[in-house]
Amino acid sequence: MDVHADEAGYRPDLSATAIVERPVTDSQGQLFRDAYPTYADTDKIPAVSRRAAAPGPARWLRVLVVLVAVVVVAAGATLGLVKAGIIDKSKTGNPSATGSPSTTHTTQHHGSAASSKVPLVTPVSTGNGTGTYRIDIAAYAVTVTTSTGRSWVSIGAAGQHPTFEGVLDPSSSQKELLLGPSQVDVGAGGTKVIVTSGQRTFTLTPVSAPFSYQFLVKS
Repeated sequence: MDVHADEAGYRPDLSATAIVERPVTDSQGQLFRDAYPTYADTDKIPAVSRRAAAPGPARWLRVLVVLVAVVVVAAGATLGLVKAGIIDKSKTGNPSATGSPSTTHTTQHHGSAASSKVPLVTPVSTGNGTGTYRIDIAAYAVTVTTSTGRSWVSIGAAGQHPTFEGVLDPSSSQKELLLGPSQVDVGAGGTKVIVTSGQRTFTLTPVSAPFSYQFLVKS
């Protein structure tokens, strides 16, 4: 019997390696059957939800650039409207300012002051029982008043039938609206002839009776 051959049959095979899997335990030695898998052995990156990721600085920078661009475009459009005259710069700066209307009001005020300084009636010539005067405006009114006695009065356009012709009682008056040249004749009785136009008034007192007035208008 070959002893060496028997020993060789019972010797362990050193080329084989035994692997024993050890259970995963925590620091207290407990076994975690439902332990989460590790990714060190699988070489896989765990999936992360995109909703949980916060926006990076690049996204906020893009939003800021868009806002700045909108503001610049709006400012440029407003400046263009101001230069074109569509937007009144004085009104945008001061809402209480009226701009051109205040200028118009000042011009009208000066015009009224200038017109009030011009005499309504200007003497042209006088004679025996007659007088010729020029009125500054074509449309006017003539009022004849009496004081102590009755007076014969005639008022009308020059060269036409009188608008009024008759005798006025004491302390009475007669007013007629005239356009263009006219003629007014008055008799005794302390009469006065008053020419009015708007706020302007001019009073004439006859130097004799009867007296005839010839009124011309400014051409």
